[in-house]
Amino acid sequence: MNTNVKNVNPLEGYLRVPKLYVQLPSRGKFSTVDTKSEITDEIPIFPMTAKDETMLRNPDALLNGESLVSVIKSVTGIQDVYNLASNDLDVILLASRLATYGKDLEIKSTCTECKHEHEFDVNIEAILETVTELNDEYIVTLDNGLTVYIRPYTFKDTQTAALQAFRETTELNKLTQDEGDELKKLVTFNKSFQAMADLNIQILANSVIKVVIPALEEDEDPTIVTDRKHILAWVQGIGKSQADAILDEANNVNGEGLDRNAKITCPECKHEYTQLLEFNPSSFFDLGS
Repeated sequence: MNTNVKNVNPLEGYLRVPKLYVQLPSRGKFSTVDTKSEITDEIPIFPMTAKDETMLRNPDALLNGESLVSVIKSVTGIQDVYNLASNDLDVILLASRLATYGKDLEIKSTCTECKHEHEFDVNIEAILETVTELNDEYIVTLDNGLTVYIRPYTFKDTQTAALQAFRETTELNKLTQDEGDELKKLVTFNKSFQAMADLNIQILANSVIKVVIPALEEDEDPTIVTDRKHILAWVQGIGKSQADAILDEANNVNGEGLDRNAKITCPECKHEYTQLLEFNPSSFFDLGS
Protein backbone atom coordinates (compact mmCIF):
# COMPACT_ATOMS: atom_id res chain seq x y z
CA MET A 1 0.00 0.00 0.00
CA ASN A 2 1.28 3.49 -0.88
CA THR A 3 1.86 5.24 2.47
CA ASN A 4 2.31 8.59 0.74
CA VAL A 5 -1.43 8.68 -0.02
CA LYS A 6 -2.15 8.66 3.70
CA ASN A 7 -0.02 11.78 4.19
CA VAL A 8 -1.93 13.79 1.58
CA ASN A 9 -4.50 16.05 3.20
CA PRO A 10 -7.76 15.60 1.27
CA LEU A 11 -8.77 19.13 2.33
CA GLU A 12 -5.85 20.82 0.57
CA GLY A 13 -8.03 21.56 -2.43
CA TYR A 14 -10.39 23.54 -0.19
CA LEU A 15 -7.89 25.99 1.27
CA ARG A 16 -8.46 29.70 0.63
CA VAL A 17 -7.42 31.18 -2.69
CA PRO A 18 -6.76 34.81 -3.67
CA LYS A 19 -10.01 36.78 -3.72
CA LEU A 20 -8.61 39.60 -5.84
CA TYR A 21 -5.41 41.05 -7.25
CA VAL A 22 -4.29 44.66 -6.78
CA GLN A 23 -1.48 46.90 -7.92
CA LEU A 24 0.46 48.68 -5.20
CA PRO A 25 1.25 52.38 -5.65
CA SER A 26 4.99 51.72 -5.31
CA ARG A 27 4.93 48.67 -7.61
CA GLY A 28 7.75 47.42 -5.35
CA LYS A 29 10.17 50.23 -6.31
CA PHE A 30 11.16 51.03 -2.74
CA SER A 31 10.91 47.63 -1.06
CA THR A 32 10.86 43.89 -1.74
CA VAL A 33 7.43 42.75 -2.91
CA ASP A 34 8.16 39.08 -3.53
CA THR A 35 4.61 38.09 -4.55
CA LYS A 36 4.29 40.64 -7.36
CA SER A 37 3.47 39.32 -10.82
CA GLU A 38 6.20 40.08 -13.35
CA ILE A 39 3.54 40.53 -16.03
CA THR A 40 0.82 42.61 -14.37
CA ASP A 41 2.63 44.05 -11.31
CA GLU A 42 -0.33 42.84 -9.23
CA ILE A 43 -0.17 41.06 -5.88
CA PRO A 44 -2.69 38.45 -4.68
CA ILE A 45 -5.00 39.29 -1.78
CA PHE A 46 -6.34 36.39 0.29
CA PRO A 47 -9.26 36.66 2.72
CA MET A 48 -8.21 36.83 6.35
CA THR A 49 -8.24 33.66 8.42
CA ALA A 50 -9.79 33.17 11.85
CA LYS A 51 -6.27 33.47 13.30
CA ASP A 52 -5.82 36.82 11.54
CA GLU A 53 -9.01 38.13 13.14
CA THR A 54 -7.80 36.95 16.54
CA MET A 55 -4.49 38.78 16.03
CA LEU A 56 -6.37 42.01 15.29
CA ARG A 57 -8.24 41.69 18.57
CA ASN A 58 -4.97 41.97 20.52
CA PRO A 59 -4.54 45.71 21.29
CA ASP A 60 -0.91 45.38 22.41
CA ALA A 61 0.16 43.47 19.30
CA LEU A 62 -1.82 45.89 17.14
CA LEU A 63 -0.14 48.88 18.76
CA ASN A 64 3.41 47.62 18.28
CA GLY A 65 2.69 46.51 14.73
CA GLU A 66 3.08 42.76 15.18
CA SER A 67 -0.58 42.03 14.46
CA LEU A 68 -0.52 43.95 11.20
CA VAL A 69 2.75 42.35 10.14
CA SER A 70 1.27 38.90 10.73
CA VAL A 71 -1.97 39.73 8.90
CA ILE A 72 -0.25 41.37 5.92
CA LYS A 73 2.01 38.33 5.52
CA SER A 74 -1.07 36.12 5.67
CA VAL A 75 -3.20 38.00 3.13
CA THR A 76 -0.42 38.89 0.65
CA GLY A 77 2.46 36.47 1.20
CA ILE A 78 4.84 39.44 1.38
CA GLN A 79 7.59 38.73 3.91
CA ASP A 80 9.44 42.05 4.20
CA VAL A 81 6.47 43.92 5.64
CA TYR A 82 8.32 46.47 7.77
CA ASN A 83 10.04 47.95 4.71
CA LEU A 84 6.86 48.33 2.67
CA ALA A 85 6.15 51.87 1.55
CA SER A 86 3.46 53.46 3.71
CA ASN A 87 1.52 54.24 0.51
CA ASP A 88 1.14 50.51 -0.08
CA LEU A 89 -0.23 49.80 3.39
CA ASP A 90 -3.57 51.54 2.91
CA VAL A 91 -4.11 49.68 -0.37
CA ILE A 92 -3.33 46.32 1.25
CA LEU A 93 -5.60 47.06 4.22
CA LEU A 94 -8.46 48.12 1.95
CA ALA A 95 -8.01 45.11 -0.32
CA SER A 96 -7.89 42.67 2.61
CA ARG A 97 -11.00 44.26 4.10
CA LEU A 98 -12.73 43.91 0.71
CA ALA A 99 -11.63 40.27 0.34
CA THR A 100 -12.84 39.38 3.83
CA TYR A 101 -15.93 41.47 4.57
CA GLY A 102 -17.12 42.96 1.27
CA LYS A 103 -17.02 46.33 -0.44
CA ASP A 104 -18.79 48.56 2.12
CA LEU A 105 -16.71 50.37 4.75
CA GLU A 106 -18.48 52.41 7.42
CA ILE A 107 -16.84 55.74 8.23
CA LYS A 108 -17.69 58.22 10.97
CA SER A 109 -17.99 61.87 10.03
CA THR A 110 -18.92 65.28 11.47
CA CYS A 111 -20.57 67.80 9.18
CA THR A 112 -18.38 70.85 8.66
CA GLU A 113 -21.49 73.06 8.59
CA CYS A 114 -23.93 71.92 11.29
CA LYS A 115 -21.50 69.65 13.25
CA HIS A 116 -23.93 66.74 13.01
CA GLU A 117 -22.17 63.43 13.71
CA HIS A 118 -23.16 60.57 11.46
CA GLU A 119 -21.88 57.50 9.65
CA PHE A 120 -21.69 56.76 5.96
CA ASP A 121 -20.53 53.90 3.73
CA VAL A 122 -17.72 54.17 1.23
CA ASN A 123 -17.20 51.71 -1.59
CA ILE A 124 -13.79 50.07 -1.21
CA GLU A 125 -13.79 48.92 -4.83
CA ALA A 126 -14.21 52.53 -5.98
CA ILE A 127 -11.33 53.68 -3.76
CA LEU A 128 -9.02 50.95 -5.06
CA GLU A 129 -9.77 52.06 -8.60
CA THR A 130 -8.05 55.38 -7.81
CA VAL A 131 -4.65 53.74 -7.16
CA THR A 132 -1.91 55.48 -9.14
CA GLU A 133 1.72 54.52 -9.55
CA LEU A 134 4.42 56.37 -7.65
CA ASN A 135 7.24 58.01 -9.59
CA ASP A 136 10.55 56.22 -9.95
CA GLU A 137 12.31 59.09 -8.17
CA TYR A 138 11.43 62.03 -5.94
CA ILE A 139 14.03 64.77 -5.89
CA VAL A 140 14.49 68.00 -3.91
CA THR A 141 17.16 70.53 -4.83
CA LEU A 142 18.12 72.65 -1.84
CA ASP A 143 19.20 76.29 -1.91
CA ASN A 144 22.82 75.24 -1.33
CA GLY A 145 22.86 73.10 -4.48
CA LEU A 146 22.53 69.69 -2.82
CA THR A 147 20.18 67.24 -4.52
CA VAL A 148 18.19 65.03 -2.15
CA TYR A 149 16.48 61.81 -3.28
CA ILE A 150 13.38 60.95 -1.25
CA ARG A 151 11.51 57.70 -0.68
CA PRO A 152 8.13 57.07 1.02
CA TYR A 153 8.08 56.41 4.73
CA THR A 154 8.22 52.72 5.57
CA PHE A 155 5.64 50.84 7.59
CA LYS A 156 8.28 50.50 10.32
CA ASP A 157 8.77 54.28 10.46
CA THR A 158 5.06 55.07 10.65
CA GLN A 159 4.43 52.35 13.21
CA THR A 160 7.38 53.50 15.35
CA ALA A 161 6.09 57.07 15.25
CA ALA A 162 2.57 55.98 16.20
CA LEU A 163 3.83 53.85 19.09
CA GLN A 164 6.09 56.62 20.39
CA ALA A 165 3.28 59.18 20.15
CA PHE A 166 0.99 56.84 22.11
CA ARG A 167 3.60 56.36 24.83
CA GLU A 168 4.34 60.08 25.11
CA THR A 169 0.65 60.96 25.18
CA THR A 170 0.04 58.41 27.93
CA GLU A 171 2.96 59.79 29.94
CA LEU A 172 1.85 63.39 29.52
CA ASN A 173 -1.71 62.53 30.54
CA LYS A 174 -0.36 60.99 33.74
CA LEU A 175 1.67 64.12 34.40
CA THR A 176 -1.28 66.46 34.00
CA GLN A 177 -3.20 64.42 36.59
CA ASP A 178 -0.24 64.25 38.96
CA GLU A 179 -0.08 66.85 41.73
CA GLY A 180 3.64 66.35 42.25
CA ASP A 181 6.61 68.70 41.93
CA GLU A 182 6.10 71.18 39.05
CA LEU A 183 9.81 71.31 38.22
CA LYS A 184 9.99 67.54 37.82
CA LYS A 185 6.89 67.66 35.64
CA LEU A 186 8.51 70.33 33.46
CA VAL A 187 11.66 68.23 33.07
CA THR A 188 9.57 65.22 32.06
CA PHE A 189 7.61 67.34 29.57
CA ASN A 190 10.84 68.53 27.99
CA LYS A 191 12.20 64.99 27.74
CA SER A 192 9.00 63.83 26.03
CA PHE A 193 9.09 66.61 23.47
CA GLN A 194 12.80 66.04 22.86
CA ALA A 195 12.17 62.32 22.31
CA MET A 196 9.48 63.07 19.74
CA ALA A 197 11.67 65.66 18.01
CA ASP A 198 14.58 63.19 17.80
CA LEU A 199 12.29 60.49 16.40
CA ASN A 200 10.87 62.85 13.78
CA ILE A 201 14.39 63.72 12.63
CA GLN A 202 15.30 60.02 12.48
CA ILE A 203 12.25 59.23 10.36
CA LEU A 204 12.93 62.17 8.07
CA ALA A 205 16.52 60.97 7.62
CA ASN A 206 15.22 57.47 6.86
CA SER A 207 13.21 58.91 3.97
CA VAL A 208 16.40 60.21 2.32
CA ILE A 209 17.83 57.64 -0.10
CA LYS A 210 20.91 59.64 -1.02
CA VAL A 211 22.32 63.16 -1.19
CA VAL A 212 24.28 64.34 -4.21
CA ILE A 213 26.93 67.04 -3.73
CA PRO A 214 27.63 68.85 -7.02
CA ALA A 215 31.17 68.77 -8.39
CA LEU A 216 33.22 71.89 -7.76
CA GLU A 217 35.14 71.53 -11.00
CA GLU A 218 33.87 70.58 -14.45
CA ASP A 219 36.18 67.58 -14.71
CA GLU A 220 35.09 66.19 -11.32
CA ASP A 221 32.24 63.83 -10.56
CA PRO A 222 29.55 64.71 -8.03
CA THR A 223 29.81 63.11 -4.59
CA ILE A 224 27.00 60.70 -3.76
CA VAL A 225 26.31 60.14 -0.06
CA THR A 226 24.36 57.03 0.93
CA ASP A 227 25.84 56.24 4.34
CA ARG A 228 22.93 56.24 6.81
CA LYS A 229 24.98 57.69 9.70
CA HIS A 230 26.27 60.52 7.52
CA ILE A 231 22.77 61.34 6.27
CA LEU A 232 21.32 61.33 9.80
CA ALA A 233 24.07 63.62 11.10
CA TRP A 234 23.48 65.95 8.14
CA VAL A 235 19.69 66.08 8.65
CA GLN A 236 20.24 66.81 12.35
CA GLY A 237 22.46 69.78 11.51
CA ILE A 238 20.78 71.49 8.53
CA GLY A 239 18.74 74.69 8.76
CA LYS A 240 14.98 74.74 9.25
CA SER A 241 14.22 75.93 5.71
CA GLN A 242 16.20 73.06 4.21
CA ALA A 243 14.64 70.52 6.58
CA ASP A 244 11.19 71.91 5.72
CA ALA A 245 11.89 71.51 2.00
CA ILE A 246 12.74 67.82 2.52
CA LEU A 247 9.78 67.32 4.86
CA ASP A 248 7.33 68.94 2.42
CA GLU A 249 8.45 66.65 -0.39
CA ALA A 250 8.35 63.61 1.91
CA ASN A 251 4.79 64.47 2.92
CA ASN A 252 3.83 64.91 -0.73
CA VAL A 253 5.29 61.52 -1.58
CA ASN A 254 3.44 59.82 1.26
CA GLY A 255 0.15 61.39 0.20
CA GLU A 256 0.31 59.95 -3.31
CA GLY A 257 -0.93 56.64 -4.67
CA LEU A 258 -4.54 56.65 -3.49
CA ASP A 259 -7.39 59.16 -3.48
CA ARG A 260 -8.45 59.40 0.16
CA ASN A 261 -10.98 62.21 -0.33
CA ALA A 262 -14.65 61.27 0.13
CA LYS A 263 -17.50 63.55 -0.93
CA ILE A 264 -20.20 63.55 1.73
CA THR A 265 -23.71 64.99 1.97
CA CYS A 266 -24.84 65.65 5.52
CA PRO A 267 -28.11 63.78 6.20
CA GLU A 268 -29.17 66.54 8.59
CA CYS A 269 -28.58 69.84 6.75
CA LYS A 270 -27.76 68.46 3.27
CA HIS A 271 -24.45 70.36 3.24
CA GLU A 272 -21.87 68.84 0.89
CA TYR A 273 -18.28 68.60 2.04
CA THR A 274 -15.11 66.58 1.54
CA GLN A 275 -13.46 64.41 4.20
CA LEU A 276 -9.98 62.91 4.13
CA LEU A 277 -10.31 59.21 4.85
CA GLU A 278 -7.94 57.78 7.44
CA PHE A 279 -7.73 54.02 7.67
CA ASN A 280 -6.91 53.38 11.33
CA PRO A 281 -6.12 49.66 11.81
CA SER A 282 -7.39 49.77 15.40
CA SER A 283 -10.96 50.33 14.15
CA PHE A 284 -10.63 49.47 10.47
CA PHE A 285 -11.16 45.75 11.04
CA ASP A 286 -13.74 46.14 13.79
CA LEU A 287 -15.65 42.91 13.37
CA GLY A 288 -19.24 43.35 12.45
CA SER A 289 -18.71 46.91 11.17
